[in-house]
Amino acid sequence: MTLLDHKRMPTVATLMQPFPYFAELNDSVARILELMHDHNIRHIPIKQGDRVIGIISERDLRWMKSPAIVIPAADEIPVHHVMTYNPYVVDINTPLTTVISRITKEKIGAAIVTSSGRLAGIVTVIDLCRALAELLDTEFSAS
Repeated sequence: MTLLDHKRMPTVATLMQPFPYFAELNDSVARILELMHDHNIRHIPIKQGDRVIGIISERDLRWMKSPAIVIPAADEIPVHHVMTYNPYVVDINTPLTTVISRITKEKIGAAIVTSSGRLAGIVTVIDLCRALAELLDTEFSAS
């Protein structure tokens, strides 16, 4: 289903990536890097039990590439030392405009989507841009 298939404002569920990869609070940064590399993703929700408590992005890990910083091995650094706590979390029924407005206003890279308080998906700026490009192509390519 695309944005054009909707008669009313679509919810974030329309564009979210369902069942995202996630990590646990005590997982290592090495595990995060492996997930990002293996699945070509840039954001990973962090869970403690069933609750989403954080997110880690590729940007959060850029400092690891700096030659000026001496760091321990990535498998020795727990994710909770480098993740962002209290990420932007929305319910699966949140209107897409609400999510887009907040992401752009606060320069957030991703929204974690929950259903009944449990991780259901993730929507990133890339997902939003992809949908916008599709919408523009459909609307203006025949012109």
